[in-house]
Amino acid sequence: MINLAVFFGGRSCEHDVSVITGVQAMANVDESKYNVIPVYMKNGNMYTSNILKNIDFYKTPDFRRCTKVWLDGNNLCSRSKKIMVKKQPVDVVLVCCHGGEGENGVLQAMLEYNGIPYTSSGVTASSICMDKVITKQVAEGLMLNVVPEISFLGDDYLKNTAEVLRHISTFLEYPLIVKPSSQGSSIGIRRAHTEEELKTAIDVAIEFDRKIIVESALVNFFELNCAAFFDGEKVQVSEVEKPLLWHDFLTFEDKYINGLKSDEKRELPAKISKEMREKIRELTLSVYTDFDLSGVVRVDYLVTDDGKIYMNEINTVPGSLAFYLFEPMGLSFTALIDALIESARTAFIKKNKLRTVYDGGVISSFQSKGGKQLQK
Repeated sequence: MINLAVFFGGRSCEHDVSVITGVQAMANVDESKYNVIPVYMKNGNMYTSNILKNIDFYKTPDFRRCTKVWLDGNNLCSRSKKIMVKKQPVDVVLVCCHGGEGENGVLQAMLEYNGIPYTSSGVTASSICMDKVITKQVAEGLMLNVVPEISFLGDDYLKNTAEVLRHISTFLEYPLIVKPSSQGSSIGIRRAHTEEELKTAIDVAIEFDRKIIVESALVNFFELNCAAFFDGEKVQVSEVEKPLLWHDFLTFEDKYINGLKSDEKRELPAKISKEMREKIRELTLSVYTDFDLSGVVRVDYLVTDDGKIYMNEINTVPGSLAFYLFEPMGLSFTALIDALIESARTAFIKKNKLRTVYDGGVISSFQSKGGKQLQK
């Protein structure tokens, strides 16, 4: 049986959403194939216990009921006082973290270093896609349409507020959208129609990130979302959805708090033309390939009423792993998890076949004089 560690939580504004994704995923894992090991990331620590599979635990969490663990190679280790008491081998990790260190490449780097296959995009792709500014820069290099933007550091804004505002007003026209560069779930996003609103929006965004992005706000537009994953042989592209409850952008509350049914939150499949549907799916395949993505990824688009498509955002660990976008195509959540795990393990084996060490004989031929190193 495969030991499957499900990582979720983490130091992120999207922590609670990650918990929901993790619990959902664990409830849909085929336990005849996998020994599920919950790994809850909280306050820089990692905990495991079967009780973590129950959503009620997180309402009044008691970590005395859990075991604190850490990674040692491909083992989850625990200890009693100063003595290591248990090692649990991990065959593969199902990444269910949203935002922060679980999605920006930090967790991925830790798993890489410890030699553990995992189901999300790699270190480079994860870090790029977590930063909206860099994502746009790469997208522009790939000739993808993106909304015009200006970015700056919060510290520079606080030191030179008037200069930054002048720069924004020179190149962009109101209305504007202000975002923290590396947050998801619409956290810290505001719309601005005047300079006073712009300053307020920047003040809010600075609370969440060191880098801020200001974009031209589209008018008369709607959003479309599409997901993709590599099944080990080819990239599978999902159905296209159209989020509802649309204002200027979908707020965190719209996405997670309002308690509406899924069919009240989204139109799935989206009621769009066949041509538009295929164009969105083609773009998603291109983005997945060109950004060198892995695991399941959701790409969000903004579409104007005259049909112009802008790539808005790439979610390398989408909420609920975007399973619902594949259901209309006959793929269940359980089958999606199976495919992600198999693909991750296959990619790991292929990567390990690559030659990563080259012995050029430098150490053996190195000579020292008088105990001092020779200069190159």
